[in-house]
Amino acid sequence: MYIFAWLIFILPLISFPLALFIGRYRRNLAGIIASTMIGLSLLFSVLTYFEVQKSGIIYESFHWFSNINFGIYVDNLTLIMLLMVSFVSLMIQLFSIYYMKDDPNRHVYFAETSLFTAGMLGLVESSNLVFFFLFWELVGLCSYLLIGFWFFKPNAASAAKKAFIVTRVGDLLFLIGMAVLYTSLSGSSLLSPGQSPLSIPTIINLISTNSAGFVHAIGSTNLGIITLLFLGGVAGKSSQFPLHVWIPDAMEGPATVSALIHAATMVTAGIYLVARVFPLYEVAPSYSLITVAVLGAFTALFAGILGIVMNDIKRILAYSTISQLGYMLAAIGLSGIIGSIGVSLGMYHLIVHAMFKALLFMSAGAIMIALMDLRNVKEMGGLWRKMPVTVSLMFIGAITLAALPPTAAFFSKDAIIAGAWEYFSLSNGSIVYLLPWIFLTIGAFLTAIYTFRMFFLVALGKPRSHLAEHAHDAPLIALIPLFFLAALSLILGVFQGGFYNFLYPVYKAIDPSSVLIYSAPGIIQYIPLILALFGILITYIIYGTERWKHMDVSKRWFYKAAKEKFYLDYLFTRLIAERTIIPISGSIADVEHSYNRGVEKFGTDSLGFGSFLRKMQTGLVENYFLVIVLGMTLVFIFLIIGGAL
Repeated sequence: MYIFAWLIFILPLISFPLALFIGRYRRNLAGIIASTMIGLSLLFSVLTYFEVQKSGIIYESFHWFSNINFGIYVDNLTLIMLLMVSFVSLMIQLFSIYYMKDDPNRHVYFAETSLFTAGMLGLVESSNLVFFFLFWELVGLCSYLLIGFWFFKPNAASAAKKAFIVTRVGDLLFLIGMAVLYTSLSGSSLLSPGQSPLSIPTIINLISTNSAGFVHAIGSTNLGIITLLFLGGVAGKSSQFPLHVWIPDAMEGPATVSALIHAATMVTAGIYLVARVFPLYEVAPSYSLITVAVLGAFTALFAGILGIVMNDIKRILAYSTISQLGYMLAAIGLSGIIGSIGVSLGMYHLIVHAMFKALLFMSAGAIMIALMDLRNVKEMGGLWRKMPVTVSLMFIGAITLAALPPTAAFFSKDAIIAGAWEYFSLSNGSIVYLLPWIFLTIGAFLTAIYTFRMFFLVALGKPRSHLAEHAHDAPLIALIPLFFLAALSLILGVFQGGFYNFLYPVYKAIDPSSVLIYSAPGIIQYIPLILALFGILITYIIYGTERWKHMDVSKRWFYKAAKEKFYLDYLFTRLIAERTIIPISGSIADVEHSYNRGVEKFGTDSLGFGSFLRKMQTGLVENYFLVIVLGMTLVFIFLIIGGAL
């Protein structure tokens, strides 16, 4: 057993009770305990990296129950997630020591964030989908606890419940997909006795060695159903349309929680799931990956539109997360035609996104501390002069989010858009195959607009509130984690080719095509960059000056529709929840109540009748004789009336 690989998720798990109970008496120790444990997870992730490079894949499995095993499976895909999750979580924990320093319940916070990280690391390492699902649920539970961390605020409590309920919809679909997979594969001659049908390495191995037999055993239709149900789970966890509605409200938690959810844990779990079980998508009917590509690309576009009309700094970043997750999912969907390099494109953008999104959220958190939790960007302004270090770090995050050269996202996002063009070029020319490129290209334009609208309103001009007037930087030592993230946001691009080559062995057996970094032909290649620069120019003209104050678009129908989030909240809350599910639930409850009352009445009547009969059990012979005489009399009366005598 390679114990270091197990300790990666066990240590933060141990940190949960330690931070909770020790921190109860020594509040300041909670952050140190949590950071130390996650720091050790990062150290063991690095050691595991070298072990895998030296000895190959780590797969350790133990019997659990029936034909289900639990264990760890560490290959190159797992490694990049382990390194990212542990590193970004450590940076967030270190910053949280400053961010949460005045919170009386910070020991609970550090305990819950440790459990959150443990859940994500366990999910990443799981060798079985059942084990994977348990950690998947643990991550969901922790997000509920942390979004509602300030539960005394009604909005925070409501947002936590909303996140929990919406993601449960996706979780149920994922669970049904697992059940269909288990039922379809159990008893198959492909499995040896005792072999788990939900074992990830087993599935990968079966598809790699005998894909035709695997498809025959499960059935093409079942594979399509399974992969689409899994995609439903991904839509809930990774906030894809239309199950994205919980993320903007989830901004009621601490900014560091938002950073953790958006960069290192929760939302990346769904993307990882698709990449992990990609062999299933590879052999499923083509409509599965087409759905993945179109859904991801549409989400990127849709969230970009909503991001433009938001004024809450955290909600702008929330919609940017949804949009960037759309890019990742779309990239994986492109694999249906361009090969497994699509998965590498998506995962590379996931890693880059983790760096700059954690940077942006923690920069926003530092600004919010300085401005007494003010979140409306229209009440900020001039902060580049007031908070030069923090806003400069945010600027690095902004240019990376907008994918400007030479930042890392320029390489990761551009490669996805170029891949989308290649996807269309290699297809049969149907408009469906062009949609991802159209959506993602317009998405690049929208990304530049909402990003720099936020940045210009925050950084430029004169302070527009008393709080902004008196803002100042956080202590430099508190910002050290942000410097690391900013540096990686800038330089990760140099590892683009190496990253793709590193992931290649994971999918080599099912797709032996070589690693290609696509570049679209001619002007097509530069369209995303041109649109991004054009978007920044427009945004500067409007929001870098005072022109926006003289503009009123609030009465435009499209603006109103976007401001209302295209009425999806109204659809889900008012129509589906309040006018459909609640009345149906009420009717079912009424039926159940009537049934229960009937059962109770029958029981009561039986009891009464029994009591009556019991009274006849007096033990006196004359009473029994009297009953017999009365009974016989009644019998004779009935016989006479019936004409039998």
